[in-house]
Amino acid sequence: MYAVGATGVISAGFSAAALTKSKSAVFLASSLDAEHDASTSPTLCGQTEDPCRSNCALSNVHSHEISFVDIDPTEINITQALGGRSSETIECLRINGCRMDSAVFAAVVDELCLLELPNLHTIDISKNKVGGRLTGNSLAKLLTHATSTRFLSLGWNCLALADLKDICLPICGVVSLDLRSNPLSNSFVRPSSRSSSRSSSRRSSKSERVDASVDTMAWVSTLVSSMPQLTHIHLAQASISDKELTALFHALTRPSTRVEYIGLEWLGLGSRLATLRAIMSSLAPAAGLATHSSALHVNLAANNLGDCGVEIISSSDAKLPSLTLACNFITERGTGMLAKWLPASSLTALDLTDNYFGDQGIVSLLAVHAGVKPNPYYTQIKSLGLNSCCLSDTSLRMLADAISCKWAPLESLRILRNSRMSSGAKTTL
Repeated sequence: MYAVGATGVISAGFSAAALTKSKSAVFLASSLDAEHDASTSPTLCGQTEDPCRSNCALSNVHSHEISFVDIDPTEINITQALGGRSSETIECLRINGCRMDSAVFAAVVDELCLLELPNLHTIDISKNKVGGRLTGNSLAKLLTHATSTRFLSLGWNCLALADLKDICLPICGVVSLDLRSNPLSNSFVRPSSRSSSRSSSRRSSKSERVDASVDTMAWVSTLVSSMPQLTHIHLAQASISDKELTALFHALTRPSTRVEYIGLEWLGLGSRLATLRAIMSSLAPAAGLATHSSALHVNLAANNLGDCGVEIISSSDAKLPSLTLACNFITERGTGMLAKWLPASSLTALDLTDNYFGDQGIVSLLAVHAGVKPNPYYTQIKSLGLNSCCLSDTSLRMLADAISCKWAPLESLRILRNSRMSSGAKTTL
């Protein structure tokens, strides 16, 4: 793998490293730092599991966390988990993989609301079975009681967008919302009277689904507005309709919001190109993004976009600072389209990891088209991710030439795991 060293030489070796440049010097990051940088992306509230964590509640007297992991839901007992600790010291509540349903969660919330929780800032109930209107009511009750909550992780549950209607609270200070792998467009069928006939029950269920869908579209904007501090939202692997995804994305990218990260991985947008086009239109200056947060990062990784998806992106008038297109089957044709788009895109960070376009893709990406002049650079790219792109020493030399010819003011270049590059190769800048 390769890195730029303090002498201004790109070198290859068995230890992976990343090119990192400060205003005063270019220096070599350690292999450990490079691996960390290459694998780190904006997240909601870090769900890294501790391998030493046992299948029970943490009750260390010095801990500021209550945690239940992989236990039977009937064993969840907040008071017992507190032990001798004061509830006022608790900063994090985690209930993960406990098969907890909405009724159990409601009982847990009732128990929590009997305690003083002035410092509780993280609520993580991912990987359970919560969902339905009862969950929305319980979340609203908990957020009203624990007003310091900033990180809300609800991933891998049974939640629909309509179930979150009750958390549209004026006091909501959530900055990070995790809705990954939820059936967000599924409307839960409310239980009907047992005395009703089967036919009337079917009619009622159909009516409830339609009403829920209309209701969701009507209040999605209100949901986003009720979280004025929201900066990160994860929607990866969620089941969400084109109409709802478009409405939600539009609401998240309004000038009045503070959103910095939108995770849209694994949504199959490669087969939903009209939705992708609508999403990119939300990022055009005409849509108001000119006054949006200058730190917005959109993650479109693993959507099977291919070159057709890249064509939609590059033909849009979208203006955004940071974009991830990792693992999207992009070829040299796609990188060529990106090359035409980059000078006018205002993009400063681009991640193309795990797209196997090889050296020819780099040739296309670094192409400078007629009429484009450096001002002072051809593009504004400061961070470029090219991990696992089947690159060889040829790409290394081309990248070095591009840097010296002011293609971009690169500060971070990630070229890890490109096995075609020979060990020990060096290129002088």
